[in-house]
Amino acid sequence: MRILRRGSRGTDVAEVQNRLIQLGYNPGSADGIFGSATETAVKRFQRDRGFAPDGIVGSLTYNAMFQSDYIIYTIKEGDTFNKLATRFKVSLDQIKSANPGVDPNQLRMGQKVNIPKRPKRHTVSAWVPYWKQEESMAVVRKHADLITTISPFWYGFNSTGDLIAYPNSEDSSVIQFARNNKIELIPLIANNFDKRLVSTVLNDPALRSRHIQNIVNKVTQMNYDGIEIDYENVPAEDKDLFVRFLRELKAALAPHNKKLYAAIQARTSAYESGSSAGHDYPGIGEAVDIVRLMLYDYSWDTPGPIAPVHWVRQVLDYAVSVIPRSKLEAGLPTYGYDWGRQRVGVSYEVAIRRAHQHRAEITEDAYNGPHFHYTADNGVEHQVWFTDAVNFASFIDLVNNYDIHGISIWYPGEDDPDIYYEIWARLD
Repeated sequence: MRILRRGSRGTDVAEVQNRLIQLGYNPGSADGIFGSATETAVKRFQRDRGFAPDGIVGSLTYNAMFQSDYIIYTIKEGDTFNKLATRFKVSLDQIKSANPGVDPNQLRMGQKVNIPKRPKRHTVSAWVPYWKQEESMAVVRKHADLITTISPFWYGFNSTGDLIAYPNSEDSSVIQFARNNKIELIPLIANNFDKRLVSTVLNDPALRSRHIQNIVNKVTQMNYDGIEIDYENVPAEDKDLFVRFLRELKAALAPHNKKLYAAIQARTSAYESGSSAGHDYPGIGEAVDIVRLMLYDYSWDTPGPIAPVHWVRQVLDYAVSVIPRSKLEAGLPTYGYDWGRQRVGVSYEVAIRRAHQHRAEITEDAYNGPHFHYTADNGVEHQVWFTDAVNFASFIDLVNNYDIHGISIWYPGEDDPDIYYEIWARLD
């Protein structure tokens, strides 16, 4: 291919412009003329991919744009082609062939190289919160060739069974991006942990039927691939009604060839009390197409791991005993918490910055997550537990070992960017 820059003209420029439009960037019209709008769109794309934003479409930018057979990897200290071949489970010859003109003995930190992709048996889904939709979708766009399903938090509901649209819901750019990239779009309906709301709708047959019809109408009107139900804190006495609701909803969606997903709270046995008591694993597993286990928030009121591997394993042990593995997705965290006088959510970047600010030593722990402690200026002792790529890799190994359907990420954006390298490298 030739190098394209401002002033270039031709069908290859139009091809790039069309691809930028598909990916949610705006180069203006696809007229085959590389003008200022196209240059700006290319620069934005390059920034999102971690490239130097020069506005020039060379081979690396082109490969990333058209989701070629390569991952664009950024060289870090200590990297060699041999180490990368081992990490990404490809041969040394494959890496060399993917990088003609690159001297393996002269790799530089920050240099971009091509890593051949391996086909995957497992799916990779992304939960997209409406309050972080722009940041989250930037990461999804960056990894469009990895993500198989997007589930944006777009709806709630009220006591009459009507759907309530959240801010940023039904975003046409998200919908078009999913369709252009053949990514399944399964928006999510949440109850915001309101057990009384769920109970009101479930226990009234007329309200339950109205709620189901409203959901089906929305899914068909918007032509979604399906819908995800995230009703948490369901009362224990309503667990059978919740399964009945899911069965009825599935039956109503089936004539339209739409899928039903359910996100359910983690539990290690059928007899646990608490907020997960209303989630009947066998019944839900029978009723829906995909079950997403929320494998996080192990520590809540007191400092500790977000998702210790021993606990994740216990939840999976129970889940696979009562739900087909082909229906299970592991919902995995990317965030952290800072516990002081109260618990506050922190991103990966904030956690790292806070450790440096307080000169705190981070304890790297693949099985419990990295953590550190510090004393704030007001004298309050803090503990920070968060998720990084090393910790996330342990989750991926479990998914491979249990051979379940795939993973769901909560959530792309503000996470350790190397998590996505680990998914490419480790997930089968």
